[in-house]
Amino acid sequence: MPSLSSSSSIRVVLVQPLFSSNVGLCCRVMKNFGFSELVIVQPASGPNSGAKADNAESKPLVAADSNRAKKTKTAFMYAKHSKEVLHNARVVPTLDAAVSDCQFVVGTTGAPKRFHRQLKPVIPLSKLGAKLKGKVALVFGSEGVGLNAEQTNACDVLVHVPANPEHPVLNLSHAVAVVLYAVSTISWEPESNVATLGQRRMVVQKFDRLISGLERVKDKKKVGLAFRRILGRSEASADELQAFMAALAALEKRR
Repeated sequence: MPSLSSSSSIRVVLVQPLFSSNVGLCCRVMKNFGFSELVIVQPASGPNSGAKADNAESKPLVAADSNRAKKTKTAFMYAKHSKEVLHNARVVPTLDAAVSDCQFVVGTTGAPKRFHRQLKPVIPLSKLGAKLKGKVALVFGSEGVGLNAEQTNACDVLVHVPANPEHPVLNLSHAVAVVLYAVSTISWEPESNVATLGQRRMVVQKFDRLISGLERVKDKKKVGLAFRRILGRSEASADELQAFMAALAALEKRR
């Protein structure tokens, strides 16, 4: 079981889960390993919500309603003995809203080769412990498709669970269970002065605007991604980023 301090430093984020049964099962394994903070990235109710109930009807899995999340009866049924995790779960419209206040964001994938051209580090789960710091978000993609390229851009690192290469992709709730077990055995300092993802993103946006006007920078997208990766590995504090922002602003004025 994780310590009280480390368990409160973990946030589980489910990105557009398709099946309410999986959401309920994820709540169960969260409680099994001593974690309680769940955020579900899911559009509000409607035909374009991208979610479907277990009976294949078009109604959404969950719906946002004035900051109150409505969950299906099926999800609560599968969240046996852990209903409070589901009851307290937040529903947000975007991944950014789910992780912007976290200091380290871990994405998960069952297909690590998908990201070899995106300057995206993909590491086995066994090597995650050395990287954890501060408030950590563990991000799990939708069943069947996982996290897309845009969603992985919000992650500092991607992890995968080494499995049978003939059948490497785990069910969502199984993946959550394996990752949470591994994290529950790791100790790290939950208090950190490392800048949050939201603070780093402000610097990245300023940098992107700066290089957008530089003709000599040919592949601006690749340079921007590289800068984002370097910034994520730097463990810069909020004060350090503020100083760097001032320098970028001065350069922007001189263009």
